[in-house]
Amino acid sequence: MKISTRTEYGVRVLVTLARVGVDDACLSLTEIAKREKLPHAYLEQLVGDLRRAGLVIATRGQSGGYRLARSATDIAMTDAIRALEGPLLEMPCAGVEDLEHCDRPQPCSVHEIFQRVYESLSSTLGATNLAEVAATAGGPPYPLEVRRRRATRHSAIPDQEARNA
Repeated sequence: MKISTRTEYGVRVLVTLARVGVDDACLSLTEIAKREKLPHAYLEQLVGDLRRAGLVIATRGQSGGYRLARSATDIAMTDAIRALEGPLLEMPCAGVEDLEHCDRPQPCSVHEIFQRVYESLSSTLGATNLAEVAATAGGPPYPLEVRRRRATRHSAIPDQEARNA
């Protein structure tokens, strides 16, 4: 499964707004883009979808901007992902309630595994709220060279453990 840049950026916008709070001042897109080092023009597209999904509220005027529509503890990550990407798993029969959309008379050979993937994904994202993500999220993303260095370091750990055993 691939998480798109659209989803990553959209969740980062929500995390930034969660850190500000529901009742606090709004943040402009310019401020959000600056804090998260994201392209302003792309954020304009994303916040429209977040607003239509009822996750953010836009306020016009001098002190206007965006804020969460409800408490970060009331926003499940499934809500955010669906607002940005659509269905969690794009298969005609993914999900218990969607078996009638499958054009096969009975579940196919891969139905059970994709059903488990859907249920696991839905359960994990549904049990995680925006407040939890905001509380554990770090700062802006690491530069590419730092990510490569960390990935190399983490991949070397199992090799060292095997040699020590």
